[in-house]
Parts: sequence; structure tokens; C-alpha cells
Amino acid sequence: MGTSLAQKMDRAWAILRWRYLQSSAFPYHERSFLGRIGNWDDKGMRPLILVQSHRRSGTHFLIDEIRARFPVAREWMHLDGDFFARLMQMPVVVKSHDAYFGEKLKERRPWHSYMHWVAASSLYTSAKHVYIVRNPRDVLRSQFYFDLKGHEPAYRIHPDTSFADYVNAPSARDPTGKLSQVGYWCAHVKAWHRRPEAHVLRYEDLLAHPESEMERLSAYLGLDLQMPRRVKSSAIGRKTTERRSKEKLAVWGADEERLLEIELARHGLPDFGYGIAAPPVGRRAPEMSERPARIYSPPIAQRVHS
Repeated sequence: MGTSLAQKMDRAWAILRWRYLQSSAFPYHERSFLGRIGNWDDKGMRPLILVQSHRRSGTHFLIDEIRARFPVAREWMHLDGDFFARLMQMPVVVKSHDAYFGEKLKERRPWHSYMHWVAASSLYTSAKHVYIVRNPRDVLRSQFYFDLKGHEPAYRIHPDTSFADYVNAPSARDPTGKLSQVGYWCAHVKAWHRRPEAHVLRYEDLLAHPESEMERLSAYLGLDLQMPRRVKSSAIGRKTTERRSKEKLAVWGADEERLLEIELARHGLPDFGYGIAAPPVGRRAPEMSERPARIYSPPIAQRVHS
């Protein structure tokens, strides 16, 4: 399907609006992000650092570490944010949860500014992409509580939803509606793990060995490490898991572990040191239609830390 008339009109209106702002008598810092773009090539652009992740993987922990240890802009931004002009002065950290390389640039929903889309598109390929991966058991438990609270209204789940049903149900974040929460995590990680230009690191390693991980990141970014500086935490939904787990249990049981084993093998992923065993030969992942919604109470289960 092509671009709809409404989308074309939205983008045309965005162009006219930003052209007006550019030519108006507003102070420079209040103009459109392009500012005086005519000679930007002569000034040189600083690196755009794109932090990519599946949600609840330690995204903001990584963002804050980069802001504290490297000479970058203090404020982090979203991919559709006003970052272009700032790259004239210093590197900028941008956050995205793209499920694959370039996903947000290809989405059908028009951005709030066409020119922001132009800027992001022109810099995306040359950006430094840093992907953080975390133990999927912890990720999905954290995301379960995150969605129960409704931090993102589009993904809010019913308060009576059990963790077992949540993990097995089709992920609302999967545009095809075919992948379970576990399957979507595997597909997300696979899409970035196979990208040669992406720097992949584990949340657990960053937590346990921050200095060595920062040194590796320094080599990838081409930026010198500096003494840690104090930055305000950018975390979203802090302590949501800790608070919500007192009201509703999210237990990672035998069924969830088997599904994780099967999906990991199906996507051809390593276990990243998370102790995920390979499934027995011949075992296949059931199709979504074969996974009935049910209340699951495992006889043997392990609690996953938040």
C-alpha cells in the first residue's frame, strides 16, 4: 500500500510549518532544528550515538553511563527529537527501540515533523548503534509490570492478566501479531545481533564490570573516556517491578523456560551466557493457535530478580 492522501497532507503541512518557523523572527534556539543549515558541511558533524534495545533491557542505565563518561550532550533525545543542530557542537545520545535496523524510519505513521524525519534518515546509517541485551527472563518480568502499570497506554494489559498468559500471548509490539512475547524478544535481539555495524553489550556485564565495558565502548565510539560526571537519572518506570511484585507475582516457570529454549533455537541465537539450554531434538514451538490461554501454576518455578 502506498502513502495515503492524509499522510501526504500531514507531511506537506509539516514542511510548510517548518519553513515558516525557519523564516520567522524567532531567536535562533527557538527555530527549527535545521537552523542555518546552508554551510553545515563545513562545520563537520559530531557522532550520533543511537542506543537501541528491546524495552526493559537497561536502556536508560546505558544512556546515563554514556552521558556520565563521555564528552556528549547532557540531554539524551528520541530519534524523532530536535537533535540535528546540536551535532554541530558535540555528540548526541539518541534512544530508540527499533525492532530492526531502520524500523522507525519506515513506519507508516507520519512523524510530528517531516524535517525531523529527513534529519534522522540522513544520519541513521552513519550513526554509532549500541545495542544492549539483558536476560530475557528479567526483561519480560519487568515488561509485564511495566505494561500492567500502563507506562505506554498502547500496551496496557488487563490487571487480571497472569504472567504465564502474558508471556505466551501474541506481543502487542509485534506488528504481525504472530510472535509471543518470548518470540518477539528473540526476533528483536537477532535483528541487531547480526548487524556488523552494531556494538552489542550485555546489561549484566555493564553492571558488574562498568570500566572494562566503557573501555570497549570508547574504542567503538572513537571517544575518550572522561572522569565520571554527575548526571540526572533518565530512568523510566523506576522500581515499578519492585513495587508491583508485592501486589502480583510474576513467576518464571518450567513452561516459560521451555518456550524460551525453543524460540532461541528457532531464531538461531546463542544464549548470551544466560544458561538457556537447547531443546530436545524434534521438539517444535507450537503455533499461536495451539497455545490456549490458561492460568498456569508451575509445580517447580524460580523467581526472577527485577
